[in-house]
Amino acid sequence: MSAVAKAEPSSLARELISHAVASIEAADRFSVPFPHIFFRDFFPQDFYADLVKSIPNKGYDPITTTGTRMALRLYGDNVAKIDAELRNMWAAVSEMLTSSEIEAAIRRQLHEGLEIRARGDKVASVDELRLVAKPVLYNDKDGYQIKPHPDARKKVVTMQLYCPPDESQRDLGTTLYQASLKGLLNVGSYCLEPVKTLPFLPNVGYAFVVLKAYHSLTKMSWHGRPKIKTTIEHPRISLLNTFYINENVGF
Repeated sequence: MSAVAKAEPSSLARELISHAVASIEAADRFSVPFPHIFFRDFFPQDFYADLVKSIPNKGYDPITTTGTRMALRLYGDNVAKIDAELRNMWAAVSEMLTSSEIEAAIRRQLHEGLEIRARGDKVASVDELRLVAKPVLYNDKDGYQIKPHPDARKKVVTMQLYCPPDESQRDLGTTLYQASLKGLLNVGSYCLEPVKTLPFLPNVGYAFVVLKAYHSLTKMSWHGRPKIKTTIEHPRISLLNTFYINENVGF
């Protein structure tokens, strides 16, 4: 491993926080089909190269009945269950993703969506919306899919970091949708119009505010993933850093 990956968790986390905040601040911002950002170079390059070679292979829980999605929690006491030789690295990742600095950067870049959310939730201001980060490492196997959905109300912000080793899985990214007349022609997307697919490239990611119908009929956060095709040796690996309404909910 590189020198940066061998650093103590606290000092490594500080480096990761600084780099990630800069990535979020430099993100592309979009209002269509709903407010979201797309960022690049989230981890330092050397660290990312080590990270994708150090994916834990134990401690996952099945999320789908088909076994095509497995999840490893990276919050609370769960990091302590990771193999000792990998633990410091993933502890630093967890510390970074749950840091106040990352939350602040997300709040700044997704202010438009948070304002819509605050009005719909009938709170006085965006500052009253709580964001409690709970990162999870996902391993998606061949056949995994999830139909278009806006996400549950208990989620305030959904943030996903793609972790492929190279660009060969470019086509496996998340698709964003919107309700429109064109969507009636797309039976496979539940009559929603696919707007774009965020490419599944190394060290990039996206984030959006979860918006339901009572927040905005025209800006609902519809997203999903058509069935993926990949090999057993190359699952679709990503980090989902979900910000919940409080500490008592989550996966």
